Amino acid sequence: MGGSGTKRCLLLLLAITATASAEPWIDTSSLALRTEIQYLADRGLIKSPVSTWPLMWAAIEPDLRAIDASQLDAAGLNAWQDVMRHLNFSKQSISSASVTVANDDNRFAGFGDEYRDKNTVSLSYSTMGDRWALKLKPTWVADPDDDEDYRLDESYLAGTLGNWVLTVGAQDHWWAPGWDTNLALTSNARPMPALALTRRDSHPFRLPFTADYQIPWTVTTFMADMGTNRTIENALLWGFRLNFKPHPRLEIGVTRLAQWAGDGRPHGLDTFWDVLVGRDNCGNSGLDCGAEGSDEPGNQQAGYDLRLSLPVAGHNFGIYYQSFAEDGSESSTKFWTKARPSGGIDTTVTLLGTPVLMYIEYTDSLAYCGSNRSIGIGNCYYEHHIYNTGMRYEGRAIGNLYDNDTTTVVFGMVSQTLNDVSWQWSLRYGDLNKDNSDAYPGEPNGNSVTEIAEDLWMLSGKYQRIFGRWKIGLGGTASQSGFRDQPDDEDYTAFLDVEYLL
Repeated sequence: MGGSGTKRCLLLLLAITATASAEPWIDTSSLALRTEIQYLADRGLIKSPVSTWPLMWAAIEPDLRAIDASQLDAAGLNAWQDVMRHLNFSKQSISSASVTVANDDNRFAGFGDEYRDKNTVSLSYSTMGDRWALKLKPTWVADPDDDEDYRLDESYLAGTLGNWVLTVGAQDHWWAPGWDTNLALTSNARPMPALALTRRDSHPFRLPFTADYQIPWTVTTFMADMGTNRTIENALLWGFRLNFKPHPRLEIGVTRLAQWAGDGRPHGLDTFWDVLVGRDNCGNSGLDCGAEGSDEPGNQQAGYDLRLSLPVAGHNFGIYYQSFAEDGSESSTKFWTKARPSGGIDTTVTLLGTPVLMYIEYTDSLAYCGSNRSIGIGNCYYEHHIYNTGMRYEGRAIGNLYDNDTTTVVFGMVSQTLNDVSWQWSLRYGDLNKDNSDAYPGEPNGNSVTEIAEDLWMLSGKYQRIFGRWKIGLGGTASQSGFRDQPDDEDYTAFLDVEYLL
């Protein structure tokens, strides 16, 4: 958000001197913490689903407190102790100030990345009662691509209604088990202002006619405003995710995203009902959209993901997979088509006495619409013939970090030690925009990564350490890009992130 109203709001927030901070969930800011939660979940110690972020503390706290630490191996003990430290820390009264300095914007903002835009200053204040939570995080950005110098990203007001949490605010999401990216919803784009409803804990569903077969489950849904920097201004995005564990070592997620309404577009409950039941493609199920599809209800994606934990010779391997698709078309009676895959394998090993998560991940977002396959042109995934900006927000895809028509392979390692040190690095190979075409060149539409084909190698790394009230992170990237009709290019970035607890 921007303008004089936002500036006045920020000045008011800067005047707040109280220091109370607590949050009811775990956000997407720490990849190392996420690896530890996943380690405990893979071994059946955390029974709640853990691939929908933000992740409610109430969903995993009972399992954490029930763990017998004396029965854990070294890696499990390291993970449990650090997660418990974060749990206890989340209940304390704290506020913070942070500064990020970088020589360039972060091209691919994944889970745990400190920044998207270079050179930012933030304050954070939050407090929580028995049935409510509040967080205010005013941020100033020196040179934003979207011209919004002042922001309230990651700010929210939440209230508890029984076992449900109602939230209004702008929060980052990550809906899938992928470590590097996923095709549905990631933290790559800035968070959109939204109204959300989330199940507070994962109290299991007991299967009828069984002795004691229980399935822990969570569900969350939101309606977000996609803003004005797009072809159809003020379009809405509806998101829904159901997550459940039919077995302690198997987690399944189902996701739907639907873009609808906006200036000059059909809206109202009847339109949303058509979107909800999948009647949003002209010519399907008797849907009459008027001349040239002028009344088509919306644009949506849907899919599923799963993660399986396999013990092999005393060692655990995680295998995860996601299939995520565009909606159907006039020539198809299917609810959705053009499904694309993402998946990987991971395991935790001990290096120099330190547990380290290692993963390798593959993602493919090249899909074809209609006759484009015959000419080798994709321009289908995340795109739409009416909502030309597609599934993008403020210049970034809301899903895959690498946007559409891309194949990536990533190898990464992540570690968190007991002396408040974490580190991570990854090696990326990406065949970006591999069809060498862009459906809608230029901002705010079209491929948000590159308008032409790019062959990318990128090495990324980050080191973070806590010194008393200070948290310091530093890292960067080195990349080489090859192009079909242009000279090769090399690029280097570096950043320093400093946070101080007030």
